[in-house]
Amino acid sequence: MHTIESLLGLLIEISVPAFAIASMLSMGLRTPLRSFREQMRDRRTVLAVLGANFVVVPAVGTLLIWLLSDLLPQQTGEGFVIALCAAGAPFVLQLGAMARIPYGETAGPMAVLLLGSIVFMPLVVPFLLRDVSVHGWSVAQLLLGTMLSPMIAGIVIAAVWPHRADLFARIAGGAAAVSAVLMFLSGLGANSGLVLQLLLSPVMLVAAGLVALAFLAGRLSGDLAGDTLTVRDGPAILTSQRNIAAALLVARTGAEDDNGSIVVAILLLSAVGFVMLVPYALVSGAVRRRRDGERITLGVLLGIVGPRSD
Repeated sequence: MHTIESLLGLLIEISVPAFAIASMLSMGLRTPLRSFREQMRDRRTVLAVLGANFVVVPAVGTLLIWLLSDLLPQQTGEGFVIALCAAGAPFVLQLGAMARIPYGETAGPMAVLLLGSIVFMPLVVPFLLRDVSVHGWSVAQLLLGTMLSPMIAGIVIAAVWPHRADLFARIAGGAAAVSAVLMFLSGLGANSGLVLQLLLSPVMLVAAGLVALAFLAGRLSGDLAGDTLTVRDGPAILTSQRNIAAALLVARTGAEDDNGSIVVAILLLSAVGFVMLVPYALVSGAVRRRRDGERITLGVLLGIVGPRSD
């Protein structure tokens, strides 16, 4: 049993940075520099999205977690707080494709949020979690090395070899998917007793409430956004899917502490968000495609291939 636990612990140590690097590389390969540049020009949209992700969600969410602390065992609340501070999840690109949101309207804001997370998390997370060993400079170094650098590398590779960028992005995306599966299996498997305890507690309702809060904050920011956004619920999806890679990297900086419950909380919040957002993206995407007279296939519905017109 001890050998299995050690193996799972080693697996999560490898899979978390591997997932972060591969997903950021894939994102950079799929995000043209012009998308980021055009998004930065729309200051109204940038401010609305930043406000939802780095003011409303962390502030209101943390307040709710503090008020409901008696319902959250061990360090589950701390894990939720870290996740609420992490924005710019690469999976938003796939959710946006499912929901039939123009690529630039998810890629541009997501890149902005990733940069915001790299600045925001080292400053705010240690302040909010004083009972947990999280060092701001260590967080900054980790995020710069495992998230920003791969994203920049992907953008550069796409600019130098544009015809091969899609192939490279698919390879990196596949590596990220495998790493994500291993990350969930190892993180939850190494703490199976705690997972069962949380599944049978009000923690899951709290997690669902936090995802709903983020969705509403993002939807409001969509209403306040500028003219570059044509689909107003895009920021809702962008905001409610937190950046699990960044959150887990930050959680692992406190490796000297018993942070298994923090890792489990982050994984469970991500899983709850996935369960809530994927059906919404599929239904809203199907409605938009049917409204525009597109032929709907399984690949189109899942955002794997482009739409086919009649």
